[in-house]
Amino acid sequence: MKKLLFIISFWIYVISVSAQQDTIITETGLKYFILQEGEGEKVEEGKEVSLHGIGTFENGEVFWETRESNSPFHFVTGTNSVIKGVEEGVGKMRVGDRWIFILPPKLAYGDKQRGPIPPNSVLVFDYEILDVSNPKKSIIDTLYYTINSQGIDWALDLYNDLKKKDDIFNYRADQLNTLGYKLMKEKKLAASKVVLELNVKEYPDNFNTWDSLGEIYMKLGENHLAIESYEKSLELYPKNTNAVEMIKKIKAKE
Repeated sequence: MKKLLFIISFWIYVISVSAQQDTIITETGLKYFILQEGEGEKVEEGKEVSLHGIGTFENGEVFWETRESNSPFHFVTGTNSVIKGVEEGVGKMRVGDRWIFILPPKLAYGDKQRGPIPPNSVLVFDYEILDVSNPKKSIIDTLYYTINSQGIDWALDLYNDLKKKDDIFNYRADQLNTLGYKLMKEKKLAASKVVLELNVKEYPDNFNTWDSLGEIYMKLGENHLAIESYEKSLELYPKNTNAVEMIKKIKAKE
């Protein structure tokens, strides 16, 4: 891990120095320079963007990444779902672009703590645009209503039917994952388990689906299955520290 942090820190430093004369500064104070130019569709307001990214502090310490974990980030532009600097910067890109952005605190989280990010932090993002598309309707509300009104079996049948018939809904792994956690929070553990098991079946190569499945198994006291799920998550993404901690926690109770 330390070696990775050093490499990224050094890499950002070298690029920053070598591209100093090409650095662009916008009126808001956002700084950026281009590593790779794409030729795909341009990002526009109201579009859904899929991207790979690495987020670091100025010293190169990584606080977020999607590349090694193979878990692209998605958001719809113009919906205030990301910080100002990201909205502004990504809005200038197109599919295939890979740019480095340097965000002053006022374009990031300002004087507020955000998870591992201290107040008044300057943030550096390495973004590569993978896809730009028209946003689809979330499947979450439709399945949630069906689960509550007709039961989980009806919801599963509906999910399978809708997925075969149309391209209206968004069926990504994060959709079922969010639904599973919504049910988990409401103590509807049996339904949550079914949804998260479906997510693993649909997306077996996604480390996060296995991590989430491990959590519902743990809540249900199915510790053997929980450990197996967390171990599978670690196999897919060895840096999943949550899985490591949960396995230790389960084994400590046995």
